[in-house]
Amino acid sequence: MKRLTYIAVISVTLVFFMVNCDGSLVGSKNVTDPNNPSVQQVLQNATKPEVQNLVTGLELRNRQYAGGLIPLLGSFGREVWRFDSIDGRFVTEWLGIDGNAETDPAFFGSAAAYDTPYAAIQQANLLMQALNNTALLSEEEKNGVRGYAKTIQAYQFLIPLLTQYQNGIRVDVADPQNLGEFESYEDALSSIRGLLDEGYQDLQNAGESFFFNLSDGFADFNNPATMAQLNRAMAARAAVYAEDWQGALDALSNAEPFFELAEGEGVMNKGAYLSYGDPPDTFNPLYVPRNASADEIMVVHPSIIEDTLAGDLRVDRKFFLRDTPINNPNVPEEAKYQDNRFDGVGAPLSLIRNEELVLIYAEAQTNLEGATVANYTNAAEAINYVRNTWNLSDYGGALNEQALIDEILLQRRYSLWAEFGHRWIDMRRYDRLDEIDQNDKLTGTIFTQMARPQSEINFEDF
Repeated sequence: MKRLTYIAVISVTLVFFMVNCDGSLVGSKNVTDPNNPSVQQVLQNATKPEVQNLVTGLELRNRQYAGGLIPLLGSFGREVWRFDSIDGRFVTEWLGIDGNAETDPAFFGSAAAYDTPYAAIQQANLLMQALNNTALLSEEEKNGVRGYAKTIQAYQFLIPLLTQYQNGIRVDVADPQNLGEFESYEDALSSIRGLLDEGYQDLQNAGESFFFNLSDGFADFNNPATMAQLNRAMAARAAVYAEDWQGALDALSNAEPFFELAEGEGVMNKGAYLSYGDPPDTFNPLYVPRNASADEIMVVHPSIIEDTLAGDLRVDRKFFLRDTPINNPNVPEEAKYQDNRFDGVGAPLSLIRNEELVLIYAEAQTNLEGATVANYTNAAEAINYVRNTWNLSDYGGALNEQALIDEILLQRRYSLWAEFGHRWIDMRRYDRLDEIDQNDKLTGTIFTQMARPQSEINFEDF
């Protein structure tokens, strides 16, 4: 199998956006590897192998958020508890018992929600700068690389935006010495969607094949046409966040045949994945052997198990009943179930799957302005593809907006469990954060967003 290896990582400056009074960066990290080309070298007529190095570097950086962000946002949305026998902050602070993500700029474990995605964003900027400064690639080849880079970059921009929410984020960060202003949630989301549209256009102006290679996680998206489908899938997700329901449906239509309205586990699991492997590659950061101790283990939140529907096959696919439950004095119940999705250290993590796209389709049909019975019927049919895949009977509720949204949120809760932080984001989108596990809320806080991080201290504050 094709794995990512570190020999392809380019030296790159990671910018953490702390600025001195003279405008220079504070706390930036220069990661130098004498065995790989320097930044200046790849910015001067980069060869195809050097561009390949940058492409692989971007894919590596694209996956680095997962080990920290998924359990963090999973805790916010009460999908999981993260237990650690040495450091209790995974429970006390992440559940809002002794900490406050909304006001603490140095909130524990927050780098994966901000610094890590911006490192990937800067890697994409470096890649695109190298493309602009080389004559050794054709325009079609450059367009293919740009389309890939902008698609991944947009995905990474969504991470800080969704966690910062109404704080807004910087989108114009191409020049670390001259950072753009903070954009509001709405404006930043519009910018991200525009970036996806640019990437889609680049991919349409590329040739029929890429000259570069990606890992097995992108096996179904290894040419411009299929990468364009992945781009439109990302665009559909972003359109939902913008409540542009027709835009989501338009994006899905251009994501076909990746987007497919059909049932079956194979159909649902079609998608792009974060690849992992044996050394020198990196292990899947969420994989823990069955019945492991409480040392850095992500367990299933009891409310997830309590609310499952009888016969739902997702319970067996995703959750494992431990031989011995785990107890923690800061939570009200023992943890009986553990993540069961991975069969080893090299198992992939989902980036985006068709199952999410089917549910996006149902949500967009339901929320369309002037939605009719036909739209509600379309939504119910899409829901049934998901339900039937997991051994559940057809949806039997009312064909109206409220009932269908309730059902869609339920299906997203189980279909997309612990993949990105969807539960927390979804409940906030529908102003339902107060409905997240009432019992557990008595021992903590359900956050709305995270504080602007310490790394964003403005130079006027010095």
